[in-house]
Amino acid sequence: MEESNNQEKFVPRGAIAFFVLLTVLGLIIWFGIYFLMLKRI
Repeated sequence: MEESNNQEKFVPRGAIAFFVLLTVLGLIIWFGIYFLMLKRI
């Protein structure tokens, strides 16, 4: 792991952005279903 110190630290921005987008999309769907269920009561 000594070689990685010489290079710039690799940050997988694409993977992080994809993970955040997937999480936000899941929350939007979850809250959408949640509020639909609350309206039915």
